[in-house]
Amino acid sequence: MFLLNSCATILNGKTTSVKISADKTSKIIFKKDTISINRQKTTIWPIRSTKPLKITVLKDSLQQDFSFNKKISATTLLNIYNYGIGLIPDIITKKAFRYSNNLHFITDTLTNKIVLSNKKITFVPQKKLFIYTSPLKPFDFFSIPMATLGLEYFVKNNISLSAEYGALLPNIKLNRHNISYLEEKAFNYRLEAKWYNAINLTKNVHLNEYLGFEVRNINSQYNDYITYYENDNISERSIITDDFATKKRVTVINLKYGLLLPIGNKFYFDFYTGLGLRIKRFDHINLEYDKAIHRFYDDSLPGFDVRDFKNYNRKNLLNFSLGCKFGINF
Repeated sequence: MFLLNSCATILNGKTTSVKISADKTSKIIFKKDTISINRQKTTIWPIRSTKPLKITVLKDSLQQDFSFNKKISATTLLNIYNYGIGLIPDIITKKAFRYSNNLHFITDTLTNKIVLSNKKITFVPQKKLFIYTSPLKPFDFFSIPMATLGLEYFVKNNISLSAEYGALLPNIKLNRHNISYLEEKAFNYRLEAKWYNAINLTKNVHLNEYLGFEVRNINSQYNDYITYYENDNISERSIITDDFATKKRVTVINLKYGLLLPIGNKFYFDFYTGLGLRIKRFDHINLEYDKAIHRFYDDSLPGFDVRDFKNYNRKNLLNFSLGCKFGINF
């Protein structure tokens, strides 16, 4: 029973990977084996343990011993679903632990010692071009599902400008409706500036990370209906069905953090998160609902449509973004 409830024991192997690199050709001693390393990543596979990971680094005439303490594996956090019961076998089997995923060694010229470095050694060159799309859009239950295409061009090393356009997928209905006032459609565009490799939250000197500033505009129009009572006449027989149409414009201004995960030499995933401001503007057509004299009649479980409509008069909201893109670089 314990084993079936322990996420790390099920998902993690006996060993964990540690990728090691250096600013120039060097060597490490790990488990009495001597391994060459350079600017490219070399992977070792230490056994998961509560004991520190020990390696010796040899660079030119220098030699230095390093010891790295254990860390908690991310899969161990999945035990939250079983109220932490799975932690017991995870700790017993040592599957709950890992070590730093990436280690990059350089020579400190001031002290003439070998030290760890988190300074990025990767960069995206000027005139590089990325073409990307948002693969999760067709399955996005939290916004309008759109097909998107974007271009990102690097005007300088690590500095890029991008533009993206998206349109409503064919035969996708934006909302329920009985009467059609408008042709249902939607589109969005995004303009964004990014600064790559000025930050290293992953502690991986080989991974491209960025800070971004984006402005996104989403325009949509759709038909819908709501049901409500008059405040002074709440009964089943007094339910009013109000058909209407809406033209909606949402402007999103975000500060973002993201990282690129390469797939081979040409393809990549761009995972990002952001925080900013969402500005809503509504133009309702033939809407007779007035919150001063009417009350919603909820004839079903509350859904995203109803909650969104209840905020139809809210203009400025905090915005949280979380998403990914799939692209190819040229």
